[in-house]
Amino acid sequence: MQVQGKIHSIKYPIFGIDWKRDAQGKPFVAIAGGGGAVKSGIKNCVTLARVPPPKLTSRAPPSLAPYLIIDTVDDLVSGVAIGSKGGLIALTMGSKTAIYRVTSGATPTASFVVAFQTDFAATDSYQNAVKFSPDGGTIATGGEDGVVRLWTLTIPPSKSEVDVDNKYRKSFKVSAPVLLNGHNGCINGLSWHASGTKVVSCAKDGQCIVWTRVESTWKKAATLGLAGELDVQKPDKPTNKGNFIYRGCAFVPRRFPLHASKKDDDDDDEIVTVQTPARGSSYLTKWSCVVDDQGKGTIEELTSIAVKDTIVCSLAVSAKYVATGSSDGQVLIHRVDTLAHLKTFAAHFLPSTGLAFFPFAADATRDPLDFIDDLSLMSASADYSVFVISGLPPSWYMYLLVFVGLFLYLSYFANLGDY
Repeated sequence: MQVQGKIHSIKYPIFGIDWKRDAQGKPFVAIAGGGGAVKSGIKNCVTLARVPPPKLTSRAPPSLAPYLIIDTVDDLVSGVAIGSKGGLIALTMGSKTAIYRVTSGATPTASFVVAFQTDFAATDSYQNAVKFSPDGGTIATGGEDGVVRLWTLTIPPSKSEVDVDNKYRKSFKVSAPVLLNGHNGCINGLSWHASGTKVVSCAKDGQCIVWTRVESTWKKAATLGLAGELDVQKPDKPTNKGNFIYRGCAFVPRRFPLHASKKDDDDDDEIVTVQTPARGSSYLTKWSCVVDDQGKGTIEELTSIAVKDTIVCSLAVSAKYVATGSSDGQVLIHRVDTLAHLKTFAAHFLPSTGLAFFPFAADATRDPLDFIDDLSLMSASADYSVFVISGLPPSWYMYLLVFVGLFLYLSYFANLGDY
């Protein structure tokens, strides 16, 4: 069953969203935002909620079931990432990352663990991106100073669903970061490869870089084409204004779980990027990326399309679909294989600030909160709303086929009466 709709129950501007599973395998969404340091009366916080999937027997609109709120008091939360290990959640707050440990169960809790500075720009220092590695043991951050940093976490074992105590905090360690230098502008996007051995980053300097780990050393593997130099952009040169930047980047997830094997890691990877000028059209590109044993990468542009007269400001990629959110509040859906456009939704009246696909389980187990349709995602916005999409409504072409089929069916039986 397909459903689309806006949820207005959040009481603050939303700047970040993530949708993952907890330690019990139940999907939940983290919705981050707030009113900032000014005494506006708007809370700075992260709301953790369940999202009931659509039912075949009901036409009820989408809804949220919040079960926990992390109040950050005076610190605006502009981004959020959910880890796969230890119940950890990373929050972007100014130039730092704050880590909380969340427990579920009959009485859910959220406890502060640690906060550390991740961006060191001389002026306007600000963290713009944070992502957990697939195994949950490393955090990648990027911000205004243009340096990608990888922080390895030492996560203490926990045998009980209780609040974090001082012993846990003292045992929790954050390593000195691995520095990935190569950008000259604010980091706009980060994405981990499923193996945890590659990272792709993009920035306002017009560069998109693939980094790889060879044995225990991280290095630059390849650089994608400079933003603004795609062939598909040339016809639009008169209408595009300002310098091009990479707005977002993401590895395309594999359709099946990636097991740690050399053969899997040597397969061709695909990366989706979005480039935008200051004004004009946006451009989606799919690239192939092959990295050899020495850490040298080969990049090839596979296909590019223009998103006409639209500035894209958020990106999410699943194994089958690409979702983008625009500055005018639209959510656009494309196929990941061809980048063919499927549908545009008028989701918000302010920009889409984040997108998250539903986290399907790697095994065949089902949870009552599981969505069924492959296309299930949420978009967040500063207009205090989230927009839920699950499935696509039938296109006019499908309606035409049904009409033609019905016409032929009725004509056939009408002609039988002549015999």
